[in-house]
Amino acid sequence: MRDSWIGAQQLFDAWPFVVPTPSESEYGGTLRRLKDALDGLTEQRASWRDVAALTRQILLEAQASGNTFGLSVPTGAPLPTRQQWEQVHCHALPDGRRVLVTARLWHPGGEDQKADEAATYDLEKVHLGESLQTHLELEPCPADPFWIRALGSDYAQYKSIGQRQAARAVALAEPGSTVIACLPTGHGKTALVQAPALLASNRTGVTLVVVPTVVLALDMERRAQELLTSRGRRSPSGRYAYIGGLDENLKQQIREDIRAGKQRIVFTNPESLVSGLKSALEDAAEAGHLHYFVIDEAHLVEQWGEGFRPEFQTMSVHRRTWLSAAPPGRAPVTVCMSATLTEQQVATLEKLFADPEPAEIVWGAQVRHEPSYYIDAFTDEEQRTEAILRAIDRLPKPLALYVTERKDAKAWLDRLRTAGFARVADVAGYSSPDERRSAVEGWSGRSASGPMPTRYDIVVGTSAFGLGVDLPDVRSVVHACLPETVDRYYQEVGRTGRDGRPSVAYLASAPRDEPVAEGINRQAIIGADKAWSRWRWMWTLRDKTYPRQRHYLVNLDSIPDNVHDTSEANRDWNIRTLNLMLRAGLIGLHVPEPPQRYDDEPRAAFQERLDRFYEVASTHVDVTLEDAQTNDEEHFRSRFEAERRRSITAQRQALADLRTLLRGDRCTGEVLSTYYRVQQGGAPLLTGVNCRGCPSCRTTGLPQENGFYKLAGDPHPLVPAPSRTSHDPLRSMRGTASCLSLWWGTETDRQVKVPRLLEMLALRGMNVIGGPGITPSLAEALQEDVAPRPIICDTDADLLRFYEGPIVWVLDDDPSPMDRVLRSRLDSPDVTYLIHPRSTPDPSRPGLAFGALHAQSYSVQTALESF
Repeated sequence: MRDSWIGAQQLFDAWPFVVPTPSESEYGGTLRRLKDALDGLTEQRASWRDVAALTRQILLEAQASGNTFGLSVPTGAPLPTRQQWEQVHCHALPDGRRVLVTARLWHPGGEDQKADEAATYDLEKVHLGESLQTHLELEPCPADPFWIRALGSDYAQYKSIGQRQAARAVALAEPGSTVIACLPTGHGKTALVQAPALLASNRTGVTLVVVPTVVLALDMERRAQELLTSRGRRSPSGRYAYIGGLDENLKQQIREDIRAGKQRIVFTNPESLVSGLKSALEDAAEAGHLHYFVIDEAHLVEQWGEGFRPEFQTMSVHRRTWLSAAPPGRAPVTVCMSATLTEQQVATLEKLFADPEPAEIVWGAQVRHEPSYYIDAFTDEEQRTEAILRAIDRLPKPLALYVTERKDAKAWLDRLRTAGFARVADVAGYSSPDERRSAVEGWSGRSASGPMPTRYDIVVGTSAFGLGVDLPDVRSVVHACLPETVDRYYQEVGRTGRDGRPSVAYLASAPRDEPVAEGINRQAIIGADKAWSRWRWMWTLRDKTYPRQRHYLVNLDSIPDNVHDTSEANRDWNIRTLNLMLRAGLIGLHVPEPPQRYDDEPRAAFQERLDRFYEVASTHVDVTLEDAQTNDEEHFRSRFEAERRRSITAQRQALADLRTLLRGDRCTGEVLSTYYRVQQGGAPLLTGVNCRGCPSCRTTGLPQENGFYKLAGDPHPLVPAPSRTSHDPLRSMRGTASCLSLWWGTETDRQVKVPRLLEMLALRGMNVIGGPGITPSLAEALQEDVAPRPIICDTDADLLRFYEGPIVWVLDDDPSPMDRVLRSRLDSPDVTYLIHPRSTPDPSRPGLAFGALHAQSYSVQTALESF
């Protein structure tokens, strides 16, 4: 790629002629943005300020690399004047008819001498832009056979041990089970689902991925199109995002493809899942086509589902329907994914999406390592506005500016344009799907059809903007607000540095932010008195003709006698009441079942009943009483209020933790790590601490030699074992021993019968293999033979040490004694099939053969004959 400083000088030397657009590989990063800004000057798609800010950024990038030369820039409109260069913190010295521009260093906030030195060092690292991966001790490791077969040879390695462990957990998950995967941003959570989905849908099969925003659905669709097309697994329509703005004919085709199992992956939001896609997904589940149900950004189920988007929680109703409708052994696996989860959020996910069995949790959480944190508190709004405008001028782009309220997003867009920025867009609740798509594409310089010119360097957004959007090179996130929880703040900071390079997070607060944050934090969680009143009306007005035994059809539009509102707000309050009752264990929620035709019922009469059912189905829900005392008022109030208090306490603690963070007297990484700690099964699930810089740590001076004040290692979660015992096909031969010895006697047996035995075992669910006798070519051939079943190949004995599920371990002809790890496994209660030469020595009595002393020892031929 062209050197940015040289490229910028060539652009200015050619001005006012615009250099023809070269390949993206030649012009990238800030240089690409500067070229696009210069290109847009004459058409007023860019301004002098956009050009000046990007030029300053290139100068600082060059300076961080040791190049202290300035840039010789022409003068005259529409390029910046000398005075305008000074406004963006640059020097502009006369140089004939040009000016020689150099950039001055700057960092947010005013700190003491030690902190100032550390902040200067930090911003130099940000502008240098070197990848932090070499400092993170991530361990790329060989990918499992199923991963490579599904995703292709470009995925011959996992990004990290954490990704490997999570991928294995999803691939090994039993039909109908639930996996909660908490893995750091940048470790490839999306691929966790793509791999088993593509492997499982070799012929037919659907993976449903629920995302919180239209922007994210479109971004994930773009990535899916690239991967699926390259793998020859393209869905018939070539589209994967089912969103409101999609053409109705395309929507219809996607629904039909879901029913037929031909829609490999579909990305949608909770609202579409419970409405437009409802019937198609039920049909797919009944046919056994629905393989995976994935909730991305799963922390929002508790955070948003409690309040203004109850569909996040009512999705659980539809999951239960799919599980009950699916053929035996073909129920969808539920996967909840997030980079961070609190204890309350994990509890909510388990309550809603892990019934009837407990969820398998893969915990590899750690605090983001890319951002450095800066915080300012101002006494009035005018001071804060000046500070934000100054930061946006001087912080590296692309940049996201976050606000809390919609009106503030519009106000800041106008303010930035008035200040001279033209390459700026906004994304908030009032934005249409087309506007959102345009903003993200213009911000990233990418569309579904490939690279395109960048149009925006800054996007102003509310909390819904950017969740999960994979724009890798965002360098700065600025908050002109006080988020209502530490979780929201951290999720928005998480838009930066997704390419693993240093970034900046700057928050500037003003007095009016506090009441706004507190007001949102105290979001309306219905009290026990009002909830009881609503429940009693819904229960009293239930449909007593509903035929399902011990199921009751209740009307979501039931109106208590003290309420005179038939609007959507009334229904939302009823849904919130039922959701909290569900979490309190008082009720179960189910999707209403259509009536069945009686044996002697005329077709017209049945059709009339069916039509009547569908008229009311969208406003009714099927309820079961899970607590014998649900309709006892005192008991109801006690259980409901206890669950309500848990939610309120969690919300208030989240705001309190943010205030702790803002005080700056404790390491930001430690505050975040404590907030995301989860207690599970009597032991804490810890979140690793990373800190590249924060107000507390910078007061101690410069960071360590690796550029961090605190640095966590690569997470190494355990792979949960399946709960079923069916993955032990030779159990009758194994008897009560944990180890089954299976030996071969001749080279022909080893070359022919051992691979055949491995295939038979894998087809019966015993698909975790390893050992020195498993060569890469053997593992690859085995995966080819048993697809779409996944093959997990343990190449480093990690599973042999820690995995409690059944394992097949294959030795080679080496006569050496068994190593310590294998001996420890054979002494454990965990099931192991040891396939070995007949002459393998016993670890306790090396002079004798293992098979001769082991009670449960059979030839490979005998094992094959047992199938």
